[in-house]
Amino acid sequence: MPSPRKPEKGTPAPTRARPGRPRKPQTDAAAAAVLGRERILQATLALIDEKGLAAFNIRALATALGVYPAAIYWHVPSRDALVAGAIGLAMQNVATRLPEGGWQLRLAAVMRGFRDALRAHPHLAPAVASELATNVNVDAPLIDYVLAALEEARFEGPALVDAFNVVIAAMCGFATLELSAAPAEAAAEWQDACRSRIDAVDAQRHPHLARHVGELRNQAFMLRWASGREQPLHSSFDAWIDVVIRGLEARSRMLRRPVRVA
Repeated sequence: MPSPRKPEKGTPAPTRARPGRPRKPQTDAAAAAVLGRERILQATLALIDEKGLAAFNIRALATALGVYPAAIYWHVPSRDALVAGAIGLAMQNVATRLPEGGWQLRLAAVMRGFRDALRAHPHLAPAVASELATNVNVDAPLIDYVLAALEEARFEGPALVDAFNVVIAAMCGFATLELSAAPAEAAAEWQDACRSRIDAVDAQRHPHLARHVGELRNQAFMLRWASGREQPLHSSFDAWIDVVIRGLEARSRMLRRPVRVA
């Protein structure tokens, strides 16, 4: 029987996998090439939806993707950038399928669309409300749509900037406040304490609050223990849109009113 042929000089000998030994994971560069930014952000959004924003970190994301954390940094530089990217992904359809019509209808549609998108991913609400890092993903179609509506409402110059800020604050403010969550630790005890404080309002010291507390309890900001995730404030949101739109209409008329010369 002929003896096995020896490898030529300078040729590395083939490696044999040892029985029962796991294969070595991909290198960071190889894993990064397979990942892609879009897949990373989709996994980020899914993980935040499942675990919440406070529990989200890059190590947990890497585990979910089956890679080393360093592979993620090839595409996204930081946790803040991941959260910002997840928000951009969650909100990417807000500016699509928006209606034509008067500017009032269009601005109302933007605010409703934003709220619907955030209700689908409520764990993002704290970041949307408080982190400028989310501005890294400029939603040009959404901004353009809002500005077109404000131009039609005859805002211009500094007044247009003010009106734009009103719309964005209205769009983000109600939804993020509505979706704020109770403390994660000892939630049941916190809710019981909140109910007790509300129901113990002193009618002599606070007569107006005591008169309306039955209507307000768990239905109004500052007087609720359930998040809008479980108990949405639909009618209050409708009222909010009506007030914002009517306020913009009144301000537009006031700014165009001719100045009387004494």
